[in-house]
Amino acid sequence: MKLSRENIQPHSGNSFARIEFDLPQFDTHYHYHPEVEITWIAESEGQRLVGDALEAFEPGDLILIGGNVPHQYCNWKSGRARSRVIQFRQEILAPGVLDLAEFGRVRHLLDLAARGVGFSDEVRKAALQQMQRVFKAEEGPSTIIALLELLRILSQEESPRQIASVVYAEPVKLKKIDRLQRVLNYLEQNWQETVTLKEAAQAAALHPQSMSRFFQQHLGMSFQDYLIQLRIGRAARLLLETERTVVDIAFHCGFNNLANFNRHFQNAYKKTPSAYRKGL
Repeated sequence: MKLSRENIQPHSGNSFARIEFDLPQFDTHYHYHPEVEITWIAESEGQRLVGDALEAFEPGDLILIGGNVPHQYCNWKSGRARSRVIQFRQEILAPGVLDLAEFGRVRHLLDLAARGVGFSDEVRKAALQQMQRVFKAEEGPSTIIALLELLRILSQEESPRQIASVVYAEPVKLKKIDRLQRVLNYLEQNWQETVTLKEAAQAAALHPQSMSRFFQQHLGMSFQDYLIQLRIGRAARLLLETERTVVDIAFHCGFNNLANFNRHFQNAYKKTPSAYRKGL
């Protein structure tokens, strides 16, 4: 699969898209589009990739992604995946509007969105209420007014959490991401197994040394670090959803050494697997 450019088509009479998804699972292809995207996860959980950052998502999750930033949602399991998504181009704002002093915070927020933005509980709660108003608004000027108010609320975030790393400087749409997609697909299918750089390189039709540079360039981390993040994320889910022992989960998720698993888990979640399970 190649990184695909998604073509956003608002409903007739609208200048931006309001989409409600209710599916067994989200479409998992790695894609981008020129539109800015606001995504609210109503139901489902899993892992998402935004730029070069892999992290978990769960119900109530709300993020803002800038135009042309590649992203992907992968569910933990099939069942019911519900979300509300708003997609718009900055051009819906009249020329010069973002240069006005009154729009300074909104302009800054949209600049931050080039790496994806997450929000605090307080801002997220207010934004979700306003997002419902966006979806209920009747066709016409009220939809734009509701969207602008949503952006105003999001721009009040005092400590916006940027999702992709600092080294993620530009959208990767112009690069040979089809190879990266092959690797992501391969790891998604084989993350529990002993996966080597050589095997992953074969999936991407690259020499292992070139594969290592390619992975670092596009995701800002090594192949091994990405694989560890993928496994740790799956382990965290099993800790919360099952009563399997920590040892069993560690080996099930591809770690052949418990101490190694504990070390990587603490690096990722700043607590031991047992403390994470207990909510401490």
